[in-house]
Amino acid sequence: MTTPNLTAKPPSLKAQGYLPKRYVVAFMSFLGFVVNYMLRVNINLTIVAMVKTSNSSNSSDSVQEVCGFDDETSSGDDFEEGEFEWNEWTQGLITGSFFWGYLWTQIPGGRLAEVVGARKVMGVAMTFASLFTLVVPVAANAGYLPLIIVRVLLGLAEGATFPCNHALLSSWAPPHERSILAATIYAGSQAGTIVAYPMAAAIIKAMRWEAVFYIQGCIGLVWCAAWFFIVADSPSTHKTISKVELEYIVSAIGDAKDKKPPPVPVKAALTSLPFWAILVANVGNNWGFFTLLTDLPMYMNNMLMQDISSNALLSGLPYLGMWIFSVVVSVTGDKMLQANILTTQTFRKIANSIGKSHLGPAVALLILTFVECNREATIAFLFIAVSLQGALYSGFSVNHVDISPNFAGTLYGITNAFGTFPGWLAPLTVGALTNGKQTFQQWRKVFYIAAAIFTVDAVFFIIFASGEVQDWNYVYDDRQNKQHQQDTESGQEKKEVGKENERDTTKKKDTEGETTKGKKGEVNDIEGETNSKRSGSVVSTSTNQSYTNPAFTSD
Repeated sequence: MTTPNLTAKPPSLKAQGYLPKRYVVAFMSFLGFVVNYMLRVNINLTIVAMVKTSNSSNSSDSVQEVCGFDDETSSGDDFEEGEFEWNEWTQGLITGSFFWGYLWTQIPGGRLAEVVGARKVMGVAMTFASLFTLVVPVAANAGYLPLIIVRVLLGLAEGATFPCNHALLSSWAPPHERSILAATIYAGSQAGTIVAYPMAAAIIKAMRWEAVFYIQGCIGLVWCAAWFFIVADSPSTHKTISKVELEYIVSAIGDAKDKKPPPVPVKAALTSLPFWAILVANVGNNWGFFTLLTDLPMYMNNMLMQDISSNALLSGLPYLGMWIFSVVVSVTGDKMLQANILTTQTFRKIANSIGKSHLGPAVALLILTFVECNREATIAFLFIAVSLQGALYSGFSVNHVDISPNFAGTLYGITNAFGTFPGWLAPLTVGALTNGKQTFQQWRKVFYIAAAIFTVDAVFFIIFASGEVQDWNYVYDDRQNKQHQQDTESGQEKKEVGKENERDTTKKKDTEGETTKGKKGEVNDIEGETNSKRSGSVVSTSTNQSYTNPAFTSD
C-alpha cells in the first residue's frame, strides 16, 4: 500500500492542459450547490410574500415590539400581500420540514456514491430536487400539509448531495489542495443563498411568488444536463484529462482509497473519538447555521421592519462574507500545510473553533442580543456571525476525508444525518419561542441557545479531533492480508502433506524394491546352488569314467 505523497507539487498549468480537470469538476460542483441552496432556501424569503401580514402574531394575546424606522427600507406594500393564514408555528413547520426528508438519504447517499459513483448520485438527486421545486406552488395552494410533503420530498432528494461530493473529493482532491477545493465546492451553498434571496425578491415584485419556484426549478434542470455531460467520478475515468494531471493526482492521493468499495467498519468508526468530534461539530454548527439561515428573513421582517427587497439583500449579504472568508481560510491553510507550518490536525482545529467558525459566531450572537433596534449594529454582528462560519469548510466539514478516505462519503452521510436534526428543531424552537411574542426578549433566547451550542461543540472538537488517517480506514486491507495469510498457511499445509505423502510413496516403493531385489537374490542363489550341484555331478561322473576306462582316454 502506498500512502498519500504529501510532498507532491502540482505541475504547471501548461503541462496540465491549462485548465486542470479537477478544477472543472470542482466548479461544476460549486454551481451544483448554488442551485442546491437556491431550491432549499427560496421558501425562507418567499414565505414572507405568501403569508398574510396580519396573520403573524395574530392571536388576541400576541405581543410585538416594533422598531420605529421611518425610511424607504421599512416594511411597505412593495408586493402583493400573501393569501395564506399561517402563524409562526406553521411557518416553522414548513421551513423545517425540508430536513425531515433530508435526514434519511444522508447515509445511503454517501454509500451509494462510493459504490456506483458520485456523478450519478448527484445528477439524479438534483434532477428530482428540481422537479419537486416546480410543484411547490401547486402544493401550497392545496394547503400547508401538501406543501410540507413536497418539502420533505425535496429534502430526500437533496440529502444525498453533500455526502456524494465528499466521495468525489476523496478521488479528485490531492491532500494539499483539499481545503481549497472543498471550500470552493461548498461555497456554492453561500453563493446559492446570496443569489436566491435577491432573485426571489425581484421575481416576486415583477410577477408573483409562484414564479420563484418555476424559474429556479428550470435552472436546476439545465445544470443537471451540464453535470452529466462534463463530470466524471474519478481522474482515471475522465476522458479528456491530461496524463500529467492524472499522474499527479494518483501520486498525491496514493492508494489510501481503495479502487473497490470496501465494507464499512461501522463498529470501529462509532468507537472512534475523531469521528465523534466531527459529528458533534456538525450538529452544533448546524443549529446556529440553520437558525440564521431559515429565520433571518423573518427577524429582518418582524423585528427590523425591512421590506422584501432590503430583507433579501440584508439576509443574503452575510453569506457573501461567509463565502469570501471560506476562500481566505482555505487558501491560507493549504499554503501553511504545504510549507509544513501546521499539521492537518492543528489547522482543522483552528479553522473549526478558535476565533473562527464556532467560537467567533458565538461571541457575535451574544453581542447581538443587546443591540436590539440598532439596525446598523444588528446587521454588522449578523454579518460577523455568519461570515466566520466560512472556516467550517476547512474545519470539520472536510475532516472526514482526512481520517478515512475509503469511507468519506459514508461518514459524511452519518454525521450530516445527525446534523439534520437541528435543521428542523431550530426553526421549531424559534417558532415556539416567538409565536405570538415577536419581542427582542424572545429572540434573545434564540441567540443564547445558538451561542451556547456553538461553544460546546467547539471545545469538543478541539479536544478530540484528528488529522491523520485512522487505522480502521484500512480494515479491508487487513482482512485481505489475513485471508491471504490464511490461504498461504493453508497452501503450505497442503504442500507439507503432499511432501509427506510423496515421501511415504517413495519409501514404500523403495521398500518394495528392496523386497523384490531380496527375493530375486534368493531365487538366484537357489538357482546357482542347483546349477552348481548339476555341474558337480557331471564332473564327478566323468572323472569316475576316466578312471575305470583308462584305455578310452588314451585313444
